[in-house]
Amino acid sequence: MTFNDTKMYTYFAIAMFIVALLFGLPGLYSTFITEPAIESLIYQDNPSSQQLKQAYIMLRKPHIFAGYNRYDEVGAGIEYILKDFDLRVAEKKDFDAQDRMYLELLLERRKQGSDLSIKTMVFFVLLSLLGVIALVIEKRVNRDVK
Repeated sequence: MTFNDTKMYTYFAIAMFIVALLFGLPGLYSTFITEPAIESLIYQDNPSSQQLKQAYIMLRKPHIFAGYNRYDEVGAGIEYILKDFDLRVAEKKDFDAQDRMYLELLLERRKQGSDLSIKTMVFFVLLSLLGVIALVIEKRVNRDVK
């Protein structure tokens, strides 16, 4: 008695590919669209207060892997930065050139999250590919049995 698992392998491959897209697309969008826009605001010769504020607002809404609620020893000071900058935005206070280094820290954390997102996407694409390989093997085995 043989089992035909082609449907299972097909659904597995499709599901892993969909998961890869769900995890990878935010990281790719951030890497190619959002992060360059933030860098152009931060790394100007003399950025205005409004440009730095706009960069912070863009940094404040990270994607799934770049969230600031995941603290480690490197990012321990981020909570203080976020509270201070949120207060400044709410009270419409100015940002100055000294704040650029904190924005760079937030940008670096976002880039790390984007890298993790892309690497997670690659992992799930490889799982999907593994499912496709298993599907091909299953079809060959079932063809040879008949």
